[in-house]
Amino acid sequence: MPEDHGQLITRHQRRGIRAGALVILVTLHVGYALPRLLGNLDVYPHPWLPLAAYGLLTLVLGGCVLFGLGGRPWPRGWVPSALACTFAASMAATSQVPANHYFVDPAHWSFSLTGWFAVVLLGDRGPMASGAFIGCHLAATVAQTLAADVPPRPVGAAMALSALSACCFQMTIAAGAKLLLNSSTAIGEALRVQERVRTRIAVGRQIQVDQRRRYAELNTTVLPLLTGLADGSLDPRDDEVRRACALEAARLRRLFAESDCTFDPLVHEMRACIDVAERNGVTVQLAVRGDPLELPLPLRRALLDPVIAALAAARRTARVTVIRRENQVRVGIVVDTPQERLPAPAACGIRVRTVHGEDRLLVEAACRVTTRPARSGRPEPPWPPAWPSWSPGARRSRT
Repeated sequence: MPEDHGQLITRHQRRGIRAGALVILVTLHVGYALPRLLGNLDVYPHPWLPLAAYGLLTLVLGGCVLFGLGGRPWPRGWVPSALACTFAASMAATSQVPANHYFVDPAHWSFSLTGWFAVVLLGDRGPMASGAFIGCHLAATVAQTLAADVPPRPVGAAMALSALSACCFQMTIAAGAKLLLNSSTAIGEALRVQERVRTRIAVGRQIQVDQRRRYAELNTTVLPLLTGLADGSLDPRDDEVRRACALEAARLRRLFAESDCTFDPLVHEMRACIDVAERNGVTVQLAVRGDPLELPLPLRRALLDPVIAALAAARRTARVTVIRRENQVRVGIVVDTPQERLPAPAACGIRVRTVHGEDRLLVEAACRVTTRPARSGRPEPPWPPAWPSWSPGARRSRT
């Protein structure tokens, strides 16, 4: 699954924070702790123990570098294992520091170094997690100090100042890292909002361009019709003029319906055209079968154009059927008119079939589709035969 903006920003920020913390830790480990360890080997009662502790810390540092530079979460079990090894190595190294040399003497190099391991391993979990480890480590080191010997007051004050300054600086870095990681969520949300706004603007512009184009197409037929009615060259009592007016009115209503947000755009646009016919006194029956399909707008227009033309020619009754299957869509109509000139399909793949007989006209527009139906979860209503017996006095029904 692709990452969203927030996850991507978080991963990059985590990688940058870990890289910075690792640079500090490696610098302290090699440039600060190692010279102090090698320069005070004669001070330790058992030099091999601080050397072993330093070697264990080096292994933990290598694992942090290996797992941390990718910016992804730590492997499962790595953080507690690394923290346990770091704590044990620090306690072992501190046990060899002479009394009254804790915190302030170069021989006690392990204390400040251990805190940076906590920053690296727990930095993305917030200052509370890092502070808990640093506090436990400080308490254990103080206990070792008091067990070795109670220092004099001036030495104790110097120890406290050195320990608190190191711990507070590490806590500050951990808190700053958490703030940066928290900001990635807000940045990701802002980017998502910006992307939605851009998408809406692009969709709105496309709809506007499409509607202008549609209005321009309608002007070629609507304006001459209105002009003829205005100057008297067309007689509104003429059946041909009335059918032309009904056809253009249905097209305008379909154009308005195209901008509506509905669950079933094809049927919604068909209903808008049926309303125009009913206002002209035509009784229309509508039957729908199948789940809605995601049809593009040009394909819906091409399917409805022949049906709308036949519907505008209806005298008193009309029967409209919409059939949707997984790979085919059919829109048909039966009207009580013997013959009508239908527009040519506006899209490739649209098949229009017409049948004349007994003063009726059957028109069917069909096309094949590859879009799977979006299941609505509603039970499918009973479906009557595709072309039932004609009933001129039947009322309009919608299934």
